[in-house]
Amino acid sequence: MPILIYGTNPSGRYRFSSPVISIARRICIATPHIMFLGIIAVTLSLPAWAQSPGITLGGRNGPPPEARQACVGKSQGDTCAFQSSRGAISGDCGVPPRLRQLVCMPQGGPRRGQRGDPQGDRQLGGGGAMGADIDAHYVGAKAVTSKIPDTQQGSCFNTTAKIPCPVEGEPLYGQDAHYSGPEHRYIDNRDGTITDAITGLKWQKAHNAERLSYYDAASVCANLNLGGKSDWRLPNIKELFSLSDYRGSQTRRFFIADVFDLEEPGKEVLQGDRFASTHATRMMGQTWSSTIYTGVHYGRPGVEAAFFYNFLDGHIKQAPTKGRNSLFYRCVRGAAWGANDFKVNSNGTVTDTATGLTWQQVDDGQTRDWPSALAYCEGLTLAGHSDWRLPNVKELQSIVDYSKNNPALDQRALNQSDKNGWFWSATTHGDNIRMASYVCFGKCTSKDGVDTHGAGAQRSDPKTGDPSRWTSLGGQEDEVRINNFTRCVR
Repeated sequence: MPILIYGTNPSGRYRFSSPVISIARRICIATPHIMFLGIIAVTLSLPAWAQSPGITLGGRNGPPPEARQACVGKSQGDTCAFQSSRGAISGDCGVPPRLRQLVCMPQGGPRRGQRGDPQGDRQLGGGGAMGADIDAHYVGAKAVTSKIPDTQQGSCFNTTAKIPCPVEGEPLYGQDAHYSGPEHRYIDNRDGTITDAITGLKWQKAHNAERLSYYDAASVCANLNLGGKSDWRLPNIKELFSLSDYRGSQTRRFFIADVFDLEEPGKEVLQGDRFASTHATRMMGQTWSSTIYTGVHYGRPGVEAAFFYNFLDGHIKQAPTKGRNSLFYRCVRGAAWGANDFKVNSNGTVTDTATGLTWQQVDDGQTRDWPSALAYCEGLTLAGHSDWRLPNVKELQSIVDYSKNNPALDQRALNQSDKNGWFWSATTHGDNIRMASYVCFGKCTSKDGVDTHGAGAQRSDPKTGDPSRWTSLGGQEDEVRINNFTRCVR
């Protein structure tokens, strides 16, 4: 018979049938004074759905029948709900560890030994309970003069939730919403093109629903005749990233302004996907750039790869240019945009005359979590100025030198204390607001040290916590550091 454990769990009672629980029961019977601790230890080892209040776990495999039934006829990543003895439970259909069947898995944070994924894993977000509706502008924001389109993120967050924006001097002041760069100024030319008044680039408005290989996409753009022009091309990664909109959150809104057409692909996009077990259609918005990675892709010398931006999950990564990798594409025309023009000021700062921003020339060599990174820049006095701040993710990506990879930085002007370093931005990641975006200036590695995404990629990390409690993030097993480097801007 299953073992019943009552009383010591304030959230209700659970029914377990497991050799581990049997052992725990014998220990608790023999030593009643440690019964509570024994149950806590067992509870922490269970999946997220097993720790939801009021769920009765029947059967050796764990999930209750209602959780299994809720995903019958559905696919991985579909939303689901079922009724437990303590109320309604909602989440996404996923495959828990050691099971081969879809079950309804409530949203929840990771525990040691679990794998989370800010890019769509059932444990950590993907636009569900960990996402947020993000405002476009905070009325108390300070204006920033630059030539980089703003992220459009106008809401503030702590390490777990959306909050009223802190005032200057309070903890967590200095995040993205507190500073407002040039707002997007898009002109619909009514001929299938959109002009960006900030960058001067003209974009294809339409969504190209057929995913193509890198060279096929480049060819289509080169042969495109649109708006009376035939000089179209694939955008470089800085041009493509200039379109990013960090109000984005999966299932809420795309990571691009509404003036552009975009559609979530159908389930066929997951066919043949080697990471299909951790992917869902709502995160498959990968869009080619023309920028080739100069490092070694995925530890495979000789494999050419190009960077892409994902307008459905808000990350920069890379993929092989040859083979079966087919991604979306959006063509552009106009003078190339995004090159830096650094001026070294001989006072510990560097000005990029191309953007109008001035940067801390070298980081302080210390790693810190996100709240501490915000505080460090807000408290910095350098070169006679005290108005330093943590850059938003688009500003930070603007100084990446994609012609280099170890690190991806122009070291004639800017210095990096650790060539393997990743750097925090002030931008919260909308898919999981417990995370903030960072840019890999060093190799963007997996937990095993493989350069999976390339120096110059942009990902997200938990804002705070103990990195040893994490195994990795996502199907590509991204390394989790949490304590990243900081380079301030003004």
